[in-house]
Amino acid sequence: MRLPRVLRRLPPWWRAHRRRLLELWTVGVAASVLVSAASAAGYLEGTQARALDLVMRLSGDRLVSDVVIVAIDEAAFTALGQRQPLSRAYLARLVRGLERAGAGVVGLDVSFAAATAPAEDAALAAAIRGFAGADGVSQVVLTTGAVPERGPLADPALLRAAVRGSPDVPQDADGLIRRVGLLVPSGGRLEPAFGLAVVARLGGLTPAALERALGEAGGTVALPRARPGRLDPVGPPLSLRPDEFTRINFVGRPKSFLTIPSEAVAALDAPGADLPPDNPFRGRIVLVGATFQESRDVFLTPYGALPGVEIHANVAYMLLTRSFVRPSGWAVSFGLEVLAVLATGVALVAARPLRATLLAVGGTLLVGMPASFVVFQRGGYWVDFLLPTLATCALGTGSGALERRRFRAAFSRYVSKEVAAQVLAQAPGLSGERREVSVLFSDLRGFTTLSETTPPERMAALLNEYFDAMTSAIFRHRGMINDFVGDAVMAVFGAPLADREHALHAAEAALAMDAALQALNARWEAQGLPRLRMGIGVHSGEVFAGNVGGRARVKYTLIGDTVNVGSRVEGLNKELGTTILLTEATLGRLGGRAEVRDRGPLEVKGRVQRVHVFELLGLPAGSGDPTH
Repeated sequence: MRLPRVLRRLPPWWRAHRRRLLELWTVGVAASVLVSAASAAGYLEGTQARALDLVMRLSGDRLVSDVVIVAIDEAAFTALGQRQPLSRAYLARLVRGLERAGAGVVGLDVSFAAATAPAEDAALAAAIRGFAGADGVSQVVLTTGAVPERGPLADPALLRAAVRGSPDVPQDADGLIRRVGLLVPSGGRLEPAFGLAVVARLGGLTPAALERALGEAGGTVALPRARPGRLDPVGPPLSLRPDEFTRINFVGRPKSFLTIPSEAVAALDAPGADLPPDNPFRGRIVLVGATFQESRDVFLTPYGALPGVEIHANVAYMLLTRSFVRPSGWAVSFGLEVLAVLATGVALVAARPLRATLLAVGGTLLVGMPASFVVFQRGGYWVDFLLPTLATCALGTGSGALERRRFRAAFSRYVSKEVAAQVLAQAPGLSGERREVSVLFSDLRGFTTLSETTPPERMAALLNEYFDAMTSAIFRHRGMINDFVGDAVMAVFGAPLADREHALHAAEAALAMDAALQALNARWEAQGLPRLRMGIGVHSGEVFAGNVGGRARVKYTLIGDTVNVGSRVEGLNKELGTTILLTEATLGRLGGRAEVRDRGPLEVKGRVQRVHVFELLGLPAGSGDPTH
């Protein structure tokens, strides 16, 4: 049975790219560790919060009736004469109306810091005490904070008879409200959040019982749980800690909760008011709060501006339905990051780095965002698609750094470190372009004869010493080693970086190479070795310069007649007994800055036209490039 073509081709592909792939995967895993560490340290908190905002908004809006809002709106505020604090007699009417309607619990998101007319304050206090459960505790939950210094609302008996909750909700650094502290430290004790206090009272918890359950360091609270079509009086215990913030799972945009104007509720307190038994308040949580503009009780959230009472409604509904945002945890996030970078590593090997990075990042977003949305919709689990995306970006960046490092390491063997740095900085077109350059070819005379009588190890050492000297001379004059063939050297000036003085730099390098060989000869002769000579040919013209090859191997090289002529000119040194020959094209670009001897036009192998050559004797002092 023959294997599928993909499986038959996989092993050779793996062998060809294994080293590169393992290197990328190592960088990818390291990037995943760094991203996870940055997330754990809180550096990505704002960005991750906005990613969850996006998933929540994609979830759309839900219309909720388990928690009902009684809104003291603009119409009610106008009817009350636009005076603050709000009429306590009016609030008393709302409480009595909701009691008649059979509300399960009423949360008054209203401050009582200032006393008003004693009769009105007394009416509200009486309404709060009058709406009591079977345990004698009021079913009206108040906010904590300042109370009047005296008067009916300052009565300690009233305050002991009502559950109270903190209305404080923190803002994130960008000014949005996304989280709530279910336990709020205050004056050496812990206060429940307003939404928690409301749900706890719905479950029958008294102030004393709630305080005992929470304790000074937090604890567990048994709260009721709403299910489709029914309410369980006691649900699974909820563990609370004072140093933790819970992400609010908002149900949607403003007015996602059933919202009823306060004027309609106040009318329920009128004698003979018609009240059907299946009204929307019966057995439910009802929150009363201001929504008129002058209340200034409006805050920014991921869904836009919401009144404070609606934020508390979101908290209460989240607790009542246990619809918490459940983070997937660091292990799941890290695993997804590793999977993303493994796939990205394959893409980076199979395609160009920039294209592969863009495809990988786009693919992570296209797959991760819908997956996060589905998981969040079905179970409230928050699988952060942002961290794998960041890990993929980090791998792409790391891959680019590795490519630059590899390029620098490889290219530094052919050009000086300074030129290699300029190549990286200027990013010239290595894919191929026409350039005017000067090419230099050199050959060592007598080296073949010497190798017949010298051990190979000694010959290798001599050749390395020779190449080091020649490379140094070429690098000093902005040249690039294009190839070594035996003891021959091919260098180019003017590529990959453009150089308007390429001919001068080639001539300078040729003289420096000859001087370096003389120094080597002096040392070698002292060791009993014969004196060696070299021939150098320099020609200038236009070439195609760039990367040439296939996917497995690519080489930066020069193509064109200029290269062929330069190679042939070097060979003329044997016939003429010279060391350095320049062509007429190179001499013309030197502009009279060279001392030469005219050797006339000569025939070269493989070329019909003769080539006019000149023996380079030297360069006058001060002829160099002033910018060099």
